[in-house]
Amino acid sequence: MNGLRTDSRGSITLEFAICGIMFIGLVMCLVVTGLWMYNTSQVKQAARLAAVNAATTGNMAESREVALKYMRKTLIACPVKNAEVFSVQDDGYGVAEAEMESLFPGFQKLIDPLGRSAINGRVHIRKEAVTVREYRFRADSRDKFN
Repeated sequence: MNGLRTDSRGSITLEFAICGIMFIGLVMCLVVTGLWMYNTSQVKQAARLAAVNAATTGNMAESREVALKYMRKTLIACPVKNAEVFSVQDDGYGVAEAEMESLFPGFQKLIDPLGRSAINGRVHIRKEAVTVREYRFRADSRDKFN
């Protein structure tokens, strides 16, 4: 029994290294997921704002600018891609799009090591909203509904 060692000095360092890597990975995953959820919510809100503005004012260019301005102001690590506003009969539609970076260093190389596919490591966020056009809210129609 004299040949067995009971020294455990290196095992604590090894356990810390393994657990530390797992803990840091978990924290990074939570941060990126939180940012993705936040940015998705903000893109949806921009689409809603565009649809409501299109329904109340009827000005599609102004509604698009409202959506773009809102997204530029509120999105985090997520460049604005596009905003579209259009109207079909009595419905106003708003579509907002953004592309979020993965925020994981080397993520693109991990999912596509040879770089042959169209995967770019970005998360595409697209949200749509629709609302009924309200003629009674417009300035030129207010006297007809009161």
